[in-house]
Amino acid sequence: MDKYLAKKYYERPEIQKAILDFAKDREIGVMFDGYFGKRPDIIEYISDVQNLVKSGVFSFHCSEERWSNPLILGDDKLSDDERNKNRVGWDLILDLDGVSFEYSKFLGKVILDYFEEIGVKNVSVKFSGNKGFHIGIPFEAFSPECPGLVQGISQTRLLFPDVAKKTVLFLLHELKGKISKVLLEHEGGGIKAIQKMSKDYKIPIKEFEYDKEKDEFNFMKVIDIDTILITSRHLFRMPYSLNEKSGLVSVPIAKEKITKFERHWGEPKFVKPEFNTNYEFLKYDDKYGKDGNILLEKVYSDEDYMYDEMYLEYENKMRGDSKNLMFEINEEVTLKDFPGCINYVLKAEMRDGRKRALFLLLTFLTSIKWTLETVEQIVNEWNEKLPEPLKQNYIAAQFSWFKAQSKILSPPNFNNANYYSGIGIPDEITNKDINRFGNRKAKNPLHYVFLKLKVKEKIKQ
Repeated sequence: MDKYLAKKYYERPEIQKAILDFAKDREIGVMFDGYFGKRPDIIEYISDVQNLVKSGVFSFHCSEERWSNPLILGDDKLSDDERNKNRVGWDLILDLDGVSFEYSKFLGKVILDYFEEIGVKNVSVKFSGNKGFHIGIPFEAFSPECPGLVQGISQTRLLFPDVAKKTVLFLLHELKGKISKVLLEHEGGGIKAIQKMSKDYKIPIKEFEYDKEKDEFNFMKVIDIDTILITSRHLFRMPYSLNEKSGLVSVPIAKEKITKFERHWGEPKFVKPEFNTNYEFLKYDDKYGKDGNILLEKVYSDEDYMYDEMYLEYENKMRGDSKNLMFEINEEVTLKDFPGCINYVLKAEMRDGRKRALFLLLTFLTSIKWTLETVEQIVNEWNEKLPEPLKQNYIAAQFSWFKAQSKILSPPNFNNANYYSGIGIPDEITNKDINRFGNRKAKNPLHYVFLKLKVKEKIKQ
């Protein structure tokens, strides 16, 4: 993107005011020429925006979480409990993308129609600035209290980020038939549509898993609700920010116009905030009340979507780490070879993070090449000891998903806090596993075993 054009656009007073208005109570991150500015940061005054413009800012990003004091988020000593107390609320944001811009439109239309159908009116849309859209429900549309939704949680602000992931999975499951139908009809219908998508996007036909009787297919191969927003403190592009790749503006649009929207409407010269006052992104209309509760009640009352294999694949994609390292284990592994973090999980004392703990156990136990029968026995014994055991159909669905994989999945790396400190494993245990072998740092539980077996072999020799 041209620096001069970016500066010219951001120098417009109405754009600066729009950015300032949206920044309230949010953590801010800005992109310069190929690098991010310091975090955490905030925008409190119009002069803050003006100074960033003078410094050559390319794009503005912000948190979907609302904070009472965003600046303390940079404190490494801040505990999870302290961070939760600092969180005022969160906006529910769905980041839609597809292999084509048209697919993103269709996906958005299906979701917006569903929200209208169930009575959720506080919904807004903005163009992402490139190939997709953001659909949002403001945190004001959810009641502060959420009795009965999740055992042990009474305040809605504490549901994040779990609520975002569950909502994505719920919508994809609930709208499976409608999404399949609209995409298939767009490409001519039936198996011909699958063949066309396969050819156009170079995806093997078998991966679409087309069901002729239901006229449904695995549409996750061509569309996506991006998971990047489903972690705490992750940022999304602010309304009226430029996209540094396309040079287009992430502009709010009327939700009824999503299928008609053309990318060139995001060109800076066409963007005027005064035209968007009736449909600003995440604008709350109190005449609709706490209508977001309708969606939350559906998401948390019916969890059938957790057992659909297509969505288990998507859920595990969300939890996986694409940068995990795989180490081939060809020797016998005993319980004495297990890292401390795995032994800690096997004690089965956690109440939170049970599904992530299950994923950690399954990836580890299958990667050390223990038989599935043995793994199943260990997992079931572990689950029975949990204070609140997982449902058997959830565990069975996870085993089914793992069996269907063409290759062994490595456990999450130690630097993925969601699967270690995030489920209650003390940092001292994880750090001890990492540093167990001196200068050779263990990357994940499988790498730990790999290194330990190497040491045992040297001692044996």
